[in-house]
Amino acid sequence: MQLDASDAKAVGKILQDGGFDAQALFAKTQDAAIKQELIDNTEKAVERGAFGIPTFYVEGEMYFGKERLDQIEEQLAV
Repeated sequence: MQLDASDAKAVGKILQDGGFDAQALFAKTQDAAIKQELIDNTEKAVERGAFGIPTFYVEGEMYFGKERLDQIEEQLAV
């Protein structure tokens, strides 16, 4: 299924179908404190060397890309 992520109604339906309160989540996207937290977290990630998503840090090691999930799992198992 393709989804136009800019279509609020389509995204809202997916959220509702998944058991989430779409209206409450959409309202939070307009909260100034949440917007600032996103800005702050993005700046911190860039300072750490993140250059895209998904980027994970495990024990100081950076992993980029979903194909690295197996490597993260291995490291956490040690």
